[in-house]
Parts: sequence; C-alpha cells; structure tokens
Amino acid sequence: MIKVLSAGSTLHGLRPCAEIFARDSGIPVDLATDHGHSIHHAVLRGEADADVMVLPSDMVAALVAAGLADAQTVIAIGNVRIGAAVRSDAPHLDVSTMTALRRALTVADAVLLTWAPTGDHLIRVIAQLGLTDAVASKLARFATSALLNHHLVESAGPGGIGFGPATEIKSWREKGVVYAGAIPDEVQVVLPYSAAMLTRTQAPEQARGLLDFLTTAEARRHFLASGVE
Repeated sequence: MIKVLSAGSTLHGLRPCAEIFARDSGIPVDLATDHGHSIHHAVLRGEADADVMVLPSDMVAALVAAGLADAQTVIAIGNVRIGAAVRSDAPHLDVSTMTALRRALTVADAVLLTWAPTGDHLIRVIAQLGLTDAVASKLARFATSALLNHHLVESAGPGGIGFGPATEIKSWREKGVVYAGAIPDEVQVVLPYSAAMLTRTQAPEQARGLLDFLTTAEARRHFLASGVE
C-alpha cells in the first residue's frame, strides 16, 4: 500500500488518479487530505504517516531542503487559481475584471471567504477596492471551502458569492455550486503544486510508480477537469 497526503486543492484531481493507478498496478492507495500547512508541519515534525505528499511547490521545496523529501522524485502537478462561486440558481456573475469584481461584491447579499490564506488575500483585495465597510455586514468566513460551499447552497441564497481555490469550487458542481470564473489577474494568486516521495517511505518503488503515473496524459486530464491548470 502507498499512503498519500494531499492538500485540499489537489485532492479532487488526485482521487481518480489514485483509483486508476491502484486498479492497473494492483497497489492500493490510501489517500488522505488536510490543509497544506498542516501536512507540511507534520512532515517537519516527523509525524506524517505517508509515502507521497502533494503540496504547494514552495512547501515541497522546503521539505527537500530539509532532507525530508526526495529531490529526484519531485514532479509538477499544476497551478490553482482563486475563483468565485455562486449557487446554480443564481444569475450569471462576472468577476473577470476589477470593475466587474467590485460590482459583484457591492451587489452581493453575502460574501463568503475561508480562514485560509486565500481568504486573507480576498480581505486585502476588498480593502484595495475600498469596500471594507460596505462588505463588513455581509461577510462570513469558514474553516474550510467545503463548509463555505455548503453554506452557499443551504443558507446564503442566490445573491451570495464565495471565493476560494478553483478546484474546491468545481468539486461542488454536482451539488448546487457553479464556478463563476477566476478573479482578475491584477489581484490573482496562482499557486503551483508539486508532488514528491518522502525519504522516510518504506515503499520507494511503489511510490515512484505512482509519481510516474501522475506525469501521464491520463492523469493530467483528471487534474485539468478538477480545476488544476
């Protein structure tokens, strides 16, 4: 068995890849997820029970520098952008320009962010647009994107708007959430993700086999479908 720890933003593309690899290789894959920084800190403390990790590329590089991840196994997974989410019954929403984003935030009945770094970034964007006071009374923040999406569907109403990684929004497309598009390049954060084998692994050949599969065109299709560019 191969144990894999993935940040939430790459989980939705990684899950079908793990299933295909397990089916074709006969090697079971135990896939778990957590916040990227939590996985990173667990590896640093020697507490991560995993053979492979998928994290933001800067975290992977830091673990390689610490001798905790094998530099020869690092592969690029792709980039994740911040986007906007609305309910499937909501009117079309445009956030593609700074003017459009400002308008969307102004007319929204509710503005939903997470407590993750992407949420902190959007707080700064809202301030940059001069909307801190206007948004304050309708702002809500959530521990995870899943909780945000659930609130958007169940409680926020069709006038609500949420923000988070594109992959986290697209994972709810069959549950009443629509991806409205990426926020403008002027305020966009493009986060690259990588995968690598941990040096502590007891299954190096199997781990390398999985990482090799993640570089294939078949795996790439699943990551693209999940929102990883």
